Amino acid sequence: MAEAGGPESTAARCPDESSDSEPEQEPGSPQKLIRKVSTSGQIRSKTVLKEGTLLKQTNSFQRWKRRYFKLRGRTLYYAQTSKSIIFDEVDLTDASVAESSTKNVNNSFTVITPCRRLILCADNRKEMEEWMAALRSIQNRQNYESTQYSMDHFSGMHNWYACSHARPTYCNVCREALSGVTSHGLSCEVCKFKAHKRCAVRATNNCKWTTLASIGKDIIEDEDGVSMPHQWLEGNLPVSAKCSVCDKTCGSVLRLQDWRCLWCKAMVHSGCKEQLSSKCPLGQCKVSVIPPTALNSIDSDGFWKASCPPSCTSPLLVFVNSKSGDNQGVKFLRRFKQLLNPAQVFDLMNGGPHLGLRLFQKFDTFRILVCGGDGSVGWVLSEIDALTLHKQCQLGVLPLGTGNDLARVLGWGSACDDDTQLPQILEKLERASTKMLDRWSIMVYETKFPRQHSASTVTEDCSDDSE
Repeated sequence: MAEAGGPESTAARCPDESSDSEPEQEPGSPQKLIRKVSTSGQIRSKTVLKEGTLLKQTNSFQRWKRRYFKLRGRTLYYAQTSKSIIFDEVDLTDASVAESSTKNVNNSFTVITPCRRLILCADNRKEMEEWMAALRSIQNRQNYESTQYSMDHFSGMHNWYACSHARPTYCNVCREALSGVTSHGLSCEVCKFKAHKRCAVRATNNCKWTTLASIGKDIIEDEDGVSMPHQWLEGNLPVSAKCSVCDKTCGSVLRLQDWRCLWCKAMVHSGCKEQLSSKCPLGQCKVSVIPPTALNSIDSDGFWKASCPPSCTSPLLVFVNSKSGDNQGVKFLRRFKQLLNPAQVFDLMNGGPHLGLRLFQKFDTFRILVCGGDGSVGWVLSEIDALTLHKQCQLGVLPLGTGNDLARVLGWGSACDDDTQLPQILEKLERASTKMLDRWSIMVYETKFPRQHSASTVTEDCSDDSE
């Protein structure tokens, strides 16, 4: 057995062993997996980025075991408890991270390295996203701030989740076909960039633009000011796709070909792309979209703040409760990011409504859509009152889950469970009329009242003592 104190020593089974089975090796990996361990003393000498308890899936019947994890440098350490002597090491060089499913009911995610996969589970979605943000910061060589709201959408990095495909789909990295099996395919939740798990680390950081800086040299400047070009993604077009230039069928199920704009959804042949206007019209939801050109400066606290271009008179701020509707909120969260600017879509379970309202407070008028139940609506309304923004904004409700009395009263129905209808819902929201809503504030306070003494009662003895 190699010396246990070595920084990259290989250890045999010992009483303080932290893993329950051999780690899962990435299918088709040519590299032999060598288990590396470190002592707690060696780990203590390094700066910790994040630490805490997670569930780790083992190979033996896919059981879950609770383990203590520490992220230091470009290495993830884990052991049975925080006081363990021996910690297993996971080298995060060339690693990527992805949510484990489309709906992700159990808040699980996968750390993918060139030679293994580590499936982990957090107690709640907020904790899962904090871990994923910390792991992405390692990949992107950025400093992770645990107290700051996750700004992943401003970095250009893809946000992966595991998915299956009902029709032929191709990897945007290696251009080879993806398996229909869930365990082998990843999709970006924002731009639908597709990749094998082994290819994800080599994907370029070209996710949907969020700010003026993210557009870079592609920005269009003319006498009308600054405009946004199309942002193209190659291949994997719908079967019914028609070219916006020649109106002929485009795309293919045999290979990766032709193009789709992430903003206006225009689809074109490779040969027709140059004939289309270079300026992007932003599509059918343009009234609701904040163009990336509107996010062009940072405030004193390091957050992006929105300016007010003439084309953006009443943008839409979206809050989604990801836990609502038996976790249906996760699907709605992803769909809104695909339709709008990802920077204008917020998860109430990860940071609350404050940061979103702060981003929009410079607009003279804006609209808010709360996707959740009555409790979510009340939470957002309370924050609007705290920031005194009630004269600037109008609020709509998209009912998810149960307890949707307010949505029924306002005519939005009792529940919405089909995320594919969101484009039509956004159009209805743009044409909706407004109504005033009374909102009561209940004040509770204590006061001392003078103590009242009850009058004593005297009972007269009326009995006749005469004999």
